[in-house]
Amino acid sequence: MPLGTDLIQQPHTWQLLMEVGPTALAVVAFSPMEHHSMLYESIPYDEAAPTPLRRLEDAVYDNPLLLADFARITVLYDTPRFLPLPLMPEDDAVAMFRRVFPTDTSLPPSRVLVTDIETMNLTIAFEIPTDILGFIRRTFPSVHIEHHLAPLCRYFKVKHSGRPHGKTLVNLRGNRLDIVTLGHEAPLMVNSFRFDTPLDAAYYILSARQRLSLPPTDEIMIAGDRATRAAITPTLRRYARYVMPAIFPSAMFRAGRASLSAPFELIVAPLIPTLPPTRKSN
Repeated sequence: MPLGTDLIQQPHTWQLLMEVGPTALAVVAFSPMEHHSMLYESIPYDEAAPTPLRRLEDAVYDNPLLLADFARITVLYDTPRFLPLPLMPEDDAVAMFRRVFPTDTSLPPSRVLVTDIETMNLTIAFEIPTDILGFIRRTFPSVHIEHHLAPLCRYFKVKHSGRPHGKTLVNLRGNRLDIVTLGHEAPLMVNSFRFDTPLDAAYYILSARQRLSLPPTDEIMIAGDRATRAAITPTLRRYARYVMPAIFPSAMFRAGRASLSAPFELIVAPLIPTLPPTRKSN
C-alpha cells in the first residue's frame, strides 16, 4: 500500500527521515509530540526503471505522504564512495576525497558533500550523483543530507563521552556492516563493508579489532538485524569478552513498535537535533 497523506493529520509537527539505499528507500516518520506515532516503511525500487534517479523519483512520487509539509526532513545517503577524515577545511576535505576517489567518468556526474562532526574531530566526505542531489533538494525544502554513518558516529560518541577508547559500535543493515570504534578524541575507525554471510561479517569485525590492536576487554555493541546479530555473537565472544546488543535509545521507545524494526541509523538520527549544515563542493 502506498503511503498516503491520510496517514498523518498534522505533518508540520512531524519529522521525516529517509535513507536512500541501493535497492530501497527506507522511510521513518514520527511526531516528537505524540507517543506511538512512528511509521516505518521500506519502499523497494522498481528495477525496471531506467536510471537510479528514476527509481528514486518513482519511490517518492508513488507515496504522496513523503511530499507533505514536515517540520524537519533528513536524508541519509548510502554510498561506498566516502572518506572519514580528521576535521579539516572544506577545500582540503574535497581534495583529499578526490585523491582517494578520482572523478570516474564512467559514473554519472557527482558532487562531494562534507559533514563535520566536531565532537569527534571528524569530517566525512562523500559523493552523491548530481541529478539525485538536485532532485532531493528540489523536492524537500530545507532538507539535511548526510552519509548514513554520520548519525551513528554522532550518537555513539554522545553515549560514550567518558572513557570511550576502544568501544566499538557495529550496525548490521541487510548485507551492510558499519563499524565505528572510538578513540580518546578522534575515532580509531569509521567504515562500512558489504558482506555475503554472517561469518564474513564476523571476520571483518575481528580483523578491524586486530588491526587496531584492541584488547579482548574492549566492548563490542551490536545494533541492527537481529538474525545476523545472533549468528555472529557466539563467534565474536570467542575473541572478545564483552559482546552485547547496543542499548536501544530510551527516547525512542515512546515512538511505538515501528521503532523496533526501523534501521538503527534512522532511529538515532533525530536524537542529536542540533546539526551543522552539510557543506558541498563540486
